[in-house]
Amino acid sequence: MTNDSRTLLNDEILHFLYSKASFQGLSEEEQQQFLLRFQTDDVFKEIIEISIALEETITEVEATMPKIQDRDFLLSQQEQKEVLKERMVVNGNVYYVPFDELDHIYSPMIIALQQSNTMEEFDTFCKGIILPLFNLCALQRRDIIILPFGKETKAPLHFKNGIMDTPTFDSFLNGEHSGEAAIVPVLTKALQLFKNDPINNQRDLMIITDNQFTDFNDLIQQDVTHTLRALNIDVSVIAMSEIDFEVQPITFADKVFFANE
Repeated sequence: MTNDSRTLLNDEILHFLYSKASFQGLSEEEQQQFLLRFQTDDVFKEIIEISIALEETITEVEATMPKIQDRDFLLSQQEQKEVLKERMVVNGNVYYVPFDELDHIYSPMIIALQQSNTMEEFDTFCKGIILPLFNLCALQRRDIIILPFGKETKAPLHFKNGIMDTPTFDSFLNGEHSGEAAIVPVLTKALQLFKNDPINNQRDLMIITDNQFTDFNDLIQQDVTHTLRALNIDVSVIAMSEIDFEVQPITFADKVFFANE
């Protein structure tokens, strides 16, 4: 590591990065490129500091952040064997067990991140609470897909195995906020991605929002609850305000957490 990196990123931030599987999964050269890119980025430093603060108060965070602890989210070896057994293919007297799928036990985690004008003030906070999920997915070798959305849904940010590759992380960090927000298009995109997911194990959708949607009536009329249940999707919502959530509730959520608590 260069001396400049040590000077510009304090030891606490460096320790945080090097202790995370999402950063360890990068090659040494990629790690250096990552540090060089973000060592002077104040937003990057701030989201790391938010994540560190969350970890320091983990017992409180568990009440406001779903599935943040590795032990609550990782399959045991026996459970992994059961998953493989379920996928065993029988052809006559030949049994094929897909051991190569041990690295692909989990479905992607999809995060719908609202980036309308009204969410700009919460931008750093939202990215700070997402960051621990990178490490969680890296430990599982599980993909994390972030769907930024406003009036339209932007291109998915796909982090293979939860690894923080620099170009994609740059897009995540510097996503622009504009316009209003529509919830139906991003739900449609998330459902499409899950329908194309062949694993169907622990499908998780997290929606980070202020519940100010232009298409709330369309959301009510479409009622995607049955589709979500049929696809075994667990839905978590992190809402910026309990009051705004009551005005435009996401009724199909399995869990709802309020950022203002």
